[in-house]
Amino acid sequence: MKNYRRINRSLIGLIGLAITLLVICFSLVIINNTFGVRTRLFLDTKIHTWSNLQNGQVVQKTGEGKSILQLAGRVGWLAQSVEVAIVSSDVTVIQPKDWKLLDESPKFTQFEGQTSVLSGWIKVFGRSQGIGYRLANGIQVGVGEVFIVAGQSNASGSSKTLFLSKSDNVQSGQVQEDGSILWKHGDDPQIRGGGGSPWPIVGDILAKDLGMPIGFINVARGGSSIRDWQSASDNYKQLIQVIEASKPYGVRAILWHQGESDKGMNSDEYYTRMATLIREVQNASKVNIPWLVAQATYGSGKISESVRNAQKRLWDDKIALEGPDTDSLAKPYRETLDGVHFNEDGTRQVAQLWLEKIRSAFFKN
Repeated sequence: MKNYRRINRSLIGLIGLAITLLVICFSLVIINNTFGVRTRLFLDTKIHTWSNLQNGQVVQKTGEGKSILQLAGRVGWLAQSVEVAIVSSDVTVIQPKDWKLLDESPKFTQFEGQTSVLSGWIKVFGRSQGIGYRLANGIQVGVGEVFIVAGQSNASGSSKTLFLSKSDNVQSGQVQEDGSILWKHGDDPQIRGGGGSPWPIVGDILAKDLGMPIGFINVARGGSSIRDWQSASDNYKQLIQVIEASKPYGVRAILWHQGESDKGMNSDEYYTRMATLIREVQNASKVNIPWLVAQATYGSGKISESVRNAQKRLWDDKIALEGPDTDSLAKPYRETLDGVHFNEDGTRQVAQLWLEKIRSAFFKN
């Protein structure tokens, strides 16, 4: 019996020692952030991520004066509060007075808040109050006008000539394979593997006219029919995904250029499918985004009057706003081999046509 008790005491001692060693080892792992454990467990005070903004992104302004910037992200468990300093991009110092309280009590590593900002490029810095590392690197964000581009290849860009934005005020949100949006300078290509498009030209002129950042997010799909944009399609799902990603700021409009693949379709079918698409997108996203629909049917020297009539009916019935008549750009403005895609001159001309309609719809003053 005595030997049994001795063995029990020895086992208990060994177990206690093992637990003590494990606690010490775990503590050292946490303190030294070995394998990034402390960071993965949010056992610190630092700001880990901004969840709804990225560097170089353009967000839609919400009013004529100041816009409301919604900020959110993840912060360490030990953070007591989160503050932000927001300054224009030309400011070279941040003064103590520039810091404002954003979230006085983050919950379960989540912080959020809002602040008012002017249009233009701003730099957003965050810091947490607590012991330890607490200042986050700044990100630059543009507050201006954002457009989603959808349709087929003449919307995504198929010119053999790539166009480069002259202005640092023009940005493109390029959709990646995993569905995320990567914001970059507004140069072509607008989509991965795409060609030259009118959007760098449109962006440059709008940025100069309005004096603010311009952003394009392009989800157009080459060769797509209106049938390929119905609610069960991958194209539709990606459009909804991009609209959701633009929240809570939204976008100014959806620019739709499509119809070349539907030359044999009767007018009623195209009208019904297009009207249904617009309404379903508005219902699914719970946002009434205006659509500018182009008249676009030209190919190999021919146009489709039935599809053109359907596109015009959408304007007349106030389902969509009037977009450009790109069928007016005939053979001299098209690539020689296919007779559908715009060449360099055609791309420059279609940019001017889009500008005219965008200005008329939204920026008359």
